[in-house]
Amino acid sequence: MKRIFFVLIAGIVMMSCNEADQTSEDNSNSAPTTNATVSANTSTAANTPGVQTPAVDTSQLTTIEWLDGTTRNMGTMKSGDKLNVVFRFKNTGTKPLIIKAVTPRCGCTASDRPTKPFAPGEIGEIKAGFDSNGQGTGSKSKSVDVVANTSPEMTSLIFNVDVKEKPKS
Repeated sequence: MKRIFFVLIAGIVMMSCNEADQTSEDNSNSAPTTNATVSANTSTAANTPGVQTPAVDTSQLTTIEWLDGTTRNMGTMKSGDKLNVVFRFKNTGTKPLIIKAVTPRCGCTASDRPTKPFAPGEIGEIKAGFDSNGQGTGSKSKSVDVVANTSPEMTSLIFNVDVKEKPKS
């Protein structure tokens, strides 16, 4: 019974990765943003009757500039290899920048969240990785959502890669 449950969960995760690849491929042709601002309180609870969202202290918001854009084309890689991507940012506001969360949209993507606040003018980076093992070949578009004390609160970082079949030995 446990094996069936495990196989079922693994299948769902694999299908969700493939669905995310297909839907994000449709959006992958958008131009990179080089001066995006990201902020507080874009939750769907704000539009849900009876659900109250906490008040946002706008005096603590800052702005962020993505130095290399929010969309990156990483070229090609061999099936089974791992890819590491770095998104550099700069706090362009007057308050400390606090990265609250960094969340990959797929189980085959990993990310690191900086834990320290970034002073105005300070540069930092968000690291993401993609493990192509078992993900098949073809164009892949992966996303990492970053939540910070900016307006709007969330920014999606996207990287595209073309996975090629590993040559037979």
